[in-house]
Amino acid sequence: MAARAMARAVAMALSSLVVLVSSASDARCSAGDACNKRGMVGDNLLLQVAKVKRSVRVEASQDWWYDQPPQEDYHGVQRRRRNADMGSCRRRHSTPSSNPPQEAFEEWQCRGDRMVKVGPPATALPPAPAQTAPPTSAPLPAPTETAPTTDAPTLAPTTPPTDETTAAPTQTAPPQPCESAIRGSRNSSCLCMFDVDRTLTGRQGDTRHCRQNRVLDLYDEAYGGGRATLSALTNAGIATTFCNECHLGITSAGYGSGPDSPWNNYILDHIMRGEVHDAFMQSVPQGRRWSYGTDVHSPFVLKQGNTIKQESVELVRQWYGRHGACIEPSEVYFFEDRTENVKPFAEKGLNSREISCGSRDRFLYGGTGMVGYCGARPEEVQRIKGNILCN
Repeated sequence: MAARAMARAVAMALSSLVVLVSSASDARCSAGDACNKRGMVGDNLLLQVAKVKRSVRVEASQDWWYDQPPQEDYHGVQRRRRNADMGSCRRRHSTPSSNPPQEAFEEWQCRGDRMVKVGPPATALPPAPAQTAPPTSAPLPAPTETAPTTDAPTLAPTTPPTDETTAAPTQTAPPQPCESAIRGSRNSSCLCMFDVDRTLTGRQGDTRHCRQNRVLDLYDEAYGGGRATLSALTNAGIATTFCNECHLGITSAGYGSGPDSPWNNYILDHIMRGEVHDAFMQSVPQGRRWSYGTDVHSPFVLKQGNTIKQESVELVRQWYGRHGACIEPSEVYFFEDRTENVKPFAEKGLNSREISCGSRDRFLYGGTGMVGYCGARPEEVQRIKGNILCN
């Protein structure tokens, strides 16, 4: 502190000396080189004084007690002129100029003939940089984690960005082609399914007891064999019933006379006929063939055991659905002469009805009347829901 006080005192003494020298020069000089030299001597003294004062201010600023230079310190060449005339920037011995190198960082600078304030004095501490808060308008995106690879790095994303989440949606199996379309509809298709022996046919060769039946010149192996005999239903034609507007099919425990026999071909070509069925078979000709048991790839099934015929009938319904014919289970109607095959259809929600109720075979199965005799009549083929027995 004492050293700084002494430096300040020396600077004040030098300033006073310069003032005296300048005053003496102004009193004795009139013109010429001598006057200019004395003026230059005074200016050099002023520059030395400025250096001393600057060092004093710097030391003061380092102790944090200095706020700004005192007004009496503005006595440099330029400032002395400024204090005398606020717009003056002219030295006595020169034309308009800029600050000398010693005052390059001063607060006031010469710009031609004017003094311009360009910044804080050199001794002032530089202002602290302004801190700006990060923008809050939108959160920064979270970093994306990628699995490390041993290959070359990928330079571009393999999939385009989306606005949605990146988790792939869970894929579920599509419903059956017809299930959603027919659910609750009152106009869906229907399906009429028939047993063969003693339903589509009657007792071979007997038209005396079954007057509406008709005997053919074809061999039917069922129940001991004989000439194939059409029941009253097939003699009149399935198309005479409501089944004309439905798809048709067969499920039988027997096999007729064999899949390639004339009798089996006659069943497909002449008995299984109806307006809707004929149109469908024209569009799906591969459906004209026989299936067996539960290996169903057509609407005509052989060798499916008794009491389980409902399994094959349901598979036929599904087969139609895969080929564009939408059929609800409640619109499936199965007609069968054998009593034990009727009730099990309730398990699948399918309709079933026992036929040949007026004529039962009193010779087979110990005379129990388990199976029919003359076969189905047209009036027995009705669109009634349920699982209906003769009695």
